[in-house]
Amino acid sequence: MLMIRSELRKEFKGYSVSPEIIMMFVYMKLRFSLSYRDLEEMMSMRGSSIDHSTVQRWIIKLRPC
Repeated sequence: MLMIRSELRKEFKGYSVSPEIIMMFVYMKLRFSLSYRDLEEMMSMRGSSIDHSTVQRWIIKLRPC
């Protein structure tokens, strides 16, 4: 599991999902070029019910420039 440094945790304030889960989605999208719906399906198999449009908003906000 990814570990988020304490100084970066403020960037995730207000999200209802843990920063580790968010960063796992971002990592998988950027590293493996999966579709948002593929990510949604893969994570639902792991017990996480997050919509693909939510994942898209996270990627847009958190991806490196």
